[in-house]
Amino acid sequence: ENIAEVHLALYLFNNKDLYTVLKRLAERSNVTVISLPLAGYDSRKVMTARAIYADIAKGGTKNFNLLIYPHMYVWYGAEYAEGAASYSFHVKAGYVTYKDGSCKLILTSCNMAPGDPYHSEIAIIIEDDSCCTPYSEAFRMFFNEVEKRSYPWSQYQTKTADLPADLQRAFDFVFIGKHRLTDWTDNFVDHAFFTGPFIKIKGMGSTHYARKKIVEIIKNAERRVLVCAQHVHDLAPFNGYSGSTLISAIIEKKRENPNIDVKVLKQVSSSGLADKRRAAFVECHLNYAGVEQRVNKLVHDKFIIADDTVIITTSNFTATQFGWGERRMEYTVKKKYNQVNQVVNSALSFFNHPVHLVSVRPVRSRRTTEPKTKIVKEDVFAEINGFVIIEEQSLADKLADHFNKLWNHRLSEAIKIPR
Repeated sequence: ENIAEVHLALYLFNNKDLYTVLKRLAERSNVTVISLPLAGYDSRKVMTARAIYADIAKGGTKNFNLLIYPHMYVWYGAEYAEGAASYSFHVKAGYVTYKDGSCKLILTSCNMAPGDPYHSEIAIIIEDDSCCTPYSEAFRMFFNEVEKRSYPWSQYQTKTADLPADLQRAFDFVFIGKHRLTDWTDNFVDHAFFTGPFIKIKGMGSTHYARKKIVEIIKNAERRVLVCAQHVHDLAPFNGYSGSTLISAIIEKKRENPNIDVKVLKQVSSSGLADKRRAAFVECHLNYAGVEQRVNKLVHDKFIIADDTVIITTSNFTATQFGWGERRMEYTVKKKYNQVNQVVNSALSFFNHPVHLVSVRPVRSRRTTEPKTKIVKEDVFAEINGFVIIEEQSLADKLADHFNKLWNHRLSEAIKIPR
């Protein structure tokens, strides 16, 4: 009864049990959830999301707001596949305020999504009696900024409900993530921060800041560096990034101090990935540097322990999730020009973003008569994730115990390096 407001940023919002709890809270508190449009869900998860979104659209719970953040990006490699584009909203975070002036902050690796396999996950909940610590400042800033850039589901679906899936995605692609770019310069970013296409931190792309901050922490470690994530292959950065990557920092630290305890635990080895090259290079480089590596299919946690410093995040440790680029992006739709142009104009009007950043043109091909249309936009690539950094020995030791249980679990196995 003491809850004043609930703000959640959920990569996926298709958990009916969670929705039931939030609806009850909305009877006496304000509840806001930000998530993907339905076009961002895969076929295994969209049915329950569709039912939840439809119930919200009825408007029965007046204090419940569902907002849509539809930003899409095209990155290096993917740009050569026709129509390949991804949604940038990957964060799972919460900001809960109470009537007594306190608040709670939530960050988790868990999608909380029916349809996901069983996984090991991590979540941190920070209780702040005054709601004025650096952690609270970061969460308050993020939710304020992302909610301003999101759109009520009830309004969004009136524009997209009758569109086929490919044109829904075309509509979303028009959204400009860099519109109203903000720069976080406050000192709270040393303790907690978020990344995204609308966020710079101390003058640099927010995802580049994330990499730089993590690398600094790894380079200062003397006793242990334990890395746990679904994917760990931040080796070769995109877009001319000149600083150290996470993998190069780990290798440098191990070579500088061979006695330091350095371990990397991830969900799957390169042999189990569709694109094996980058992960395979990383596995070989780490192996030759003397870094122990294991895989465990349960791992979905995302954290790093460096001595007594803990980094908890929603991000994987890859070149893509640390990538930042202001660039030209192209998205191809297998539809006639007039159809696509009509959708683009509708999206530009709805989002109210600068029209000069988006253009549409027909694609002519000698190999096929199938109509194709290309949407081009000038935008920022950056995935939306959250990071919390805590320096506390007891927390680091407890999390190291969790890491070691996963490391020694019966499903864990060493990564085989080709000879």
